[in-house]
Amino acid sequence: MSYAVGVVLAIIAVIVIISALVQVSYYRHGKILISGTQLALRLVMAVLLLSIIGLSFFGPVYFSGREDPVAELIFWSLIVLLAVVVMVLAVVDLRQVRRAQHQARAKLYQHLAQLEREIKAITENKQAEDNETQ
Repeated sequence: MSYAVGVVLAIIAVIVIISALVQVSYYRHGKILISGTQLALRLVMAVLLLSIIGLSFFGPVYFSGREDPVAELIFWSLIVLLAVVVMVLAVVDLRQVRRAQHQARAKLYQHLAQLEREIKAITENKQAEDNETQ
């Protein structure tokens, strides 16, 4: 593995760790509007990504000089499988984010409709009072 690829993978690993820690911190302080399930899902994805990065470092070192193509195929297939699992979990997370967004929008429209009814009632009362005084 070239030095540049190793550096890039290390930088990605640091970004994943920092992102996971920020998510946990924001969740604990109530600064992020995700559920505990979503946080757990994102932490699982972070652990899987770190596993993929770690295995990507380990694979070339372990298999250099060995002549076992079946073991190497199984090893790299495991990494691909972990990547597919991360992608599936990302889609599940995206669906949860969209569902929460839809629910928040529905609540906003309900609140807006309630405010509109209140304003309409106030203006009708004001018009009725003005008509009585004339």
